[in-house]
Amino acid sequence: MVVEEGQILPGYALPRSVPCRWLISLDYDETLRCLDPQQPVPLEFFELMREWRHLGICWGINTGRTLPYLCQELLPCSPFLPDFICTCERYAYVADEAGVLRPLVEHNARCREHNESVRERIRPLLHARLASLRCVYPTLEWIIAADDPLSVEAVDSDTMDAIMAFLSPFVSGLEGVSAQRAGRYMRLADARYCKGTALKTVAELWNVPSSHWAMLGDGHNDMHAFRLFSDAFCGAPATAHPDVLEYLRSRGGYISSTPGVMEILHAWRAQVMTERG
Repeated sequence: MVVEEGQILPGYALPRSVPCRWLISLDYDETLRCLDPQQPVPLEFFELMREWRHLGICWGINTGRTLPYLCQELLPCSPFLPDFICTCERYAYVADEAGVLRPLVEHNARCREHNESVRERIRPLLHARLASLRCVYPTLEWIIAADDPLSVEAVDSDTMDAIMAFLSPFVSGLEGVSAQRAGRYMRLADARYCKGTALKTVAELWNVPSSHWAMLGDGHNDMHAFRLFSDAFCGAPATAHPDVLEYLRSRGGYISSTPGVMEILHAWRAQVMTERG
């Protein structure tokens, strides 16, 4: 079954017996997702979320992926759904009292309208700049995403580093526009929306302050969210981009000694939940 952006997700989140007091926001690729194609989200993670349910913890996936791209992999391997999903660094889906994940229709429509306006304004400027990139660095391997004229896909993260070094002065001169980057992917978008603002939209529904958030991620779009909410617990796996690791080290964030999220989550509970109650 293909789940398109804006649809209700099939399946259910875990029932909530206590009010939501804590939020865990997880990047998907290279963070929650592991290398096992049969079980990309480890079963031990789902077991932990079930075990912690009585603590008032709600969890969600906060990703640059589109909903169809996320769901084609997530749904077959998940014994239950997240409490929320944020896609494309902006759209939000939240579980209702029955555990059904529904889109936040007004919020998502506003995001779409604003980003389509940016697309119309920026597309010719970006493509002209990318044509210059081809001339200056003809050996770099990248494409414009087939479904989004403001998204660039490079062959690897190092190539995207070079592309971003070339594009950064251009992007900084675009009013109201930000570059949302994850690994070898980058999209230009309305600067009012990012992973952090998407999470804030969800948190406001459940009245959870940012001091009760755990934000885990490995890429530049996660770092964008980290900057917005300095009182949240921010963590990254050992495999995160060097820029993310440097940022967290300089600000007291948590860096795991291993890939994945389990070490970070246990550290958050030990360090933060006990302290902030």
